Amino acid sequence: MVRLFIFYLSLFGFLILPASESIVVSQTGQFKNSRQTFAAWPWPVALPSDSSPEIKAAADRLSKALKNPLAVIQTDQNPVCALWLEVGLWKPNPSTPGYVILIQPGGGQIIASDLKQLEKAISRLNQLKRIRNGKTELPIGVITSYPTISES
Repeated sequence: MVRLFIFYLSLFGFLILPASESIVVSQTGQFKNSRQTFAAWPWPVALPSDSSPEIKAAADRLSKALKNPLAVIQTDQNPVCALWLEVGLWKPNPSTPGYVILIQPGGGQIIASDLKQLEKAISRLNQLKRIRNGKTELPIGVITSYPTISES
């Protein structure tokens, strides 16, 4: 009887309690679900050590836009607890220039095909951020300029 009660209580919890959902923002700029989840963003911006001065300047602008007091980090690999920038490391041919932003509570990544797309990604992320109690929050999920195929 106790097991049956626990089973139904668990089932009720799964069916009634809202689940955390990720968001996808497409080229139209529209959220594809109505419940957006945001996370406080204390993490620095990081980029590869061999990044160009233009990419470094874009990283500095992003860090300021996020109101992050930490310095931009240049390192040989993604430090994980950061917003990692990758520019031009993936260029299929033929291809369409674009960007993908992946934000999770413990870190994120921006992958851009070129500097122009990085600037667009930074602008889009700046539009979607919110300030709550003086702290920057970013939407959890995927933001992209590419068409989306499916969501799970």
